[in-house]
Amino acid sequence: MLPSVFGKVVHDQWRATLAWSVGASVLAAFYLALYPSLGGLAEMQTMLDAMPPELRAFFAGEGFDLATPAGYLNIELFSFVLPLVVAGYGVAVGSAAIAGEEERGTLDLLLANPVPRWRVVIEKSIAMLVGIVVLVGAIWIGLALTSVAMDIDLDLGLVASGLTSGALLGMVIGALALALGSITGRRTLSLAVAMVVLVVTYVINAMSALVEGLEAWRPISPVYHYVGYDPLNNGIDPAHASVLVAMTLVGIAVAVLAFERRDVRG
Repeated sequence: MLPSVFGKVVHDQWRATLAWSVGASVLAAFYLALYPSLGGLAEMQTMLDAMPPELRAFFAGEGFDLATPAGYLNIELFSFVLPLVVAGYGVAVGSAAIAGEEERGTLDLLLANPVPRWRVVIEKSIAMLVGIVVLVGAIWIGLALTSVAMDIDLDLGLVASGLTSGALLGMVIGALALALGSITGRRTLSLAVAMVVLVVTYVINAMSALVEGLEAWRPISPVYHYVGYDPLNNGIDPAHASVLVAMTLVGIAVAVLAFERRDVRG
């Protein structure tokens, strides 16, 4: 008898989560370590200041200021790299949760245990959340150690806020991949569609400052609710965070309903 779906997922995925976490932490530390030599370049800041406000917003919202560590990280890490890494992990885990097991032929063995299908989805969702928390926690540690070692004045509380917002984005995209996998039973399809949604919503958020017609669509973009209010400088905004939580819950609810009703074939 399977005692815990959550425990099984954590046991099966801890090596992959560790690899993602170490890699992401080293990458974040590398970006911050470059700040003393790149972030303070007056010529680069002058060039950036000369850009139209709309074009600056395409890259890093309101946090476009290389003169500060937070502004530098907004441009180099939080505007694109971080959401790609965290959402990429969420998609990998979410798409494998149901569809991956079904394609490997292990889902029938899992369902042979006296565990209701809704519990399988919920516990796998919790395991995904734990993995994302470990991932962003490792990134925070990498940034914290680098800031101390190189004497960089970085507000680690605000960094935690930015990473928390990134974790919520990762859960949204991961829950989408989970829902798609529960509906179709196809891991590659759910992974691909979820990543396309991430890219499209990123473009909507970024291009809304340049294309007037996209402004009305910006609130549907989870990327906007992740970074549009600049959590790295302003802290977590409860309204935006609540939208990301709601999107995640909708994705998980769809996954539960779809998995409950679908005829799973081994």
